Amino acid sequence: MFGLLLALASVGLSLIYGTTGLSNFAHGEQVSLGALLCFFFTTQQPVSLPLIPVEFTIGWPLIPSAIAAIAVAAGTGWLQDKFLWSPLRRRRVSTVQQMIVSIGLSLALVNFIQWWFGAERQRLSTSIDSRIDMGIFTIGQSTLWSLAISLACLGGVAYFLMRTRTGRATRAVSDNPALASASGIRVDKVVRLVWILATGLAAVGGILLALYDNAAAFDVGARLLLLMFAAVTLGGLGHPFGALVGSLVIGVAVEMSTIWVGTDLKYAVALGILILVLLVRPQGILGRAERVG
Repeated sequence: MFGLLLALASVGLSLIYGTTGLSNFAHGEQVSLGALLCFFFTTQQPVSLPLIPVEFTIGWPLIPSAIAAIAVAAGTGWLQDKFLWSPLRRRRVSTVQQMIVSIGLSLALVNFIQWWFGAERQRLSTSIDSRIDMGIFTIGQSTLWSLAISLACLGGVAYFLMRTRTGRATRAVSDNPALASASGIRVDKVVRLVWILATGLAAVGGILLALYDNAAAFDVGARLLLLMFAAVTLGGLGHPFGALVGSLVIGVAVEMSTIWVGTDLKYAVALGILILVLLVRPQGILGRAERVG
């Protein structure tokens, strides 16, 4: 389950890298933002908008709140590409410089989210989750729903990439942007769609992860960022299906490692697995070997 939730965020990160070459260090904050926006819409506590000292209560049910949070988070992806990344690409700013910008954006977003929502952990649902006996283990109903939603979202992304015209254009841009542009594909529109899709998927992952952990916090995405990069690199840079495979490997390794090591070291175990795999297969599990020099 943790691997699938990690995959929802990692696939978007991989799509951004594949189409733009950018390692987006602010992607973790999109996970946090999605979860806390869902809390904003669903909580019965008084809330307010930034810089507007007027409190009000929304208190929607969880499902409409999640849909609204995903829509707003996807809109932030459109805003980022429209007013930040697209102008930088037009000015031919290098990917290294863009990566540094993304680090600064990450720091700004994590502090903005903490200022808006506070440092406390927030619960999206206060109801007690009923458990289902599966024989050798029990599983909560919310976990089963999260499993179904994760599989549906990832299946939808796979169908979009493999079976739709826009998805094939996205893969073409990922393979060779110059050739895709020469073939009549509007690269900027494809990249903007990828940003919307990636931030929306990150929000879905953040909401489901908050239900999985029974709480959301302003820094949950920042703590997951290294795992997302590990999953993308392990599966193959720029390869969305590789990100899925890498996320499943990392997710299972992280959760199972707590049998032998402390919970504080479980993320280190995942990064250790990444190093070992890259020593044997530098291009990642599904990546293609390339000649350099």
